[in-house]
Amino acid sequence: MQERITFNSKACFNIIKLVWAVLILYFWLKLWVANIWEDMDFLVWKYYEEVSPIDASYSDDWVLNMGMHNITDVEQEEKVDTYSDLDWENHEFELKYQTLCLSDFDLCLKVKFVWDISSKDKFMYFASTMYVFNNISNNIKIWKNINTQTKVITINSSYGATRWSADWNSVTIHLWAVKSYVEFLWLVSHELWHVVDLWVIQGYSSEKDPVYTEFWKSVFAVDDPSLSYYSLSWNSEKVRKSEAVKEDFCSWYGMIDPFEDFAECHNMYLNHNEIFKSWAKENEIMKQKYNFFANLYGGKFMFSSTSDLVKFNADKTWRPWDTTKM
Repeated sequence: MQERITFNSKACFNIIKLVWAVLILYFWLKLWVANIWEDMDFLVWKYYEEVSPIDASYSDDWVLNMGMHNITDVEQEEKVDTYSDLDWENHEFELKYQTLCLSDFDLCLKVKFVWDISSKDKFMYFASTMYVFNNISNNIKIWKNINTQTKVITINSSYGATRWSADWNSVTIHLWAVKSYVEFLWLVSHELWHVVDLWVIQGYSSEKDPVYTEFWKSVFAVDDPSLSYYSLSWNSEKVRKSEAVKEDFCSWYGMIDPFEDFAECHNMYLNHNEIFKSWAKENEIMKQKYNFFANLYGGKFMFSSTSDLVKFNADKTWRPWDTTKM
């Protein structure tokens, strides 16, 4: 006699739940993961109207009103500290710093001030850091978030140490070697990109790339989008392509390795956009590097200082030694 199979209501309910879970997973993979890979292809192939002018500068009016406009309007062009001539009471800056800090408490906890730093400096350095963070986190969203991947940013006013240091998830800046607030802004834009490069922009493959290593250790997934940038000018982390020339880089310092190349051009894109765009119009490799960042940021940038364009117009091969000291 054939055994009759029966289903009770609980078993049926569990089967229905399983089917729904499979369907949800399928559509999530289809809509989210497929979009990520589409964005990666988009990253490589889209050109921003042949690097024509982009009217899409990022603007956070509240932060600008808290002080960043002073950097934008004066320091970007004249490289001077506008606050040095202002006779504001120290407690006013302390109040501004506390207000700004409370507006982004998570970031405030990550920024550590070491040694003797005035309230004015704390306010300006935190405002600069917050501004760069906002631009990165608000525009680069298809991978991990820089807010969760950055552990600590140490701003140290003591003497005798190096100008900066950065590793996988922390940045240290020593103020003794930073000459102005705008230089600090440029330096933060450079150093935070190392964190983005290593922690935020990542591939999904378990296979590691053997060519580009971190201290001779394979850490990058073979599908890490950063590799497509490195390969524009580099055969490995220490070997430039034989055909690479100075004009393929944003600075002399960027010719040291692909990681500094990446960070230097990121600073140029965010803070000297017009100059970078001018280089891109003259050089195919620079156009690809410019468009890599333009695709990441959706065409948005922070500042487009033109004060150094005269040097480029006089000599198309001109490059600064260090984009954070232009």
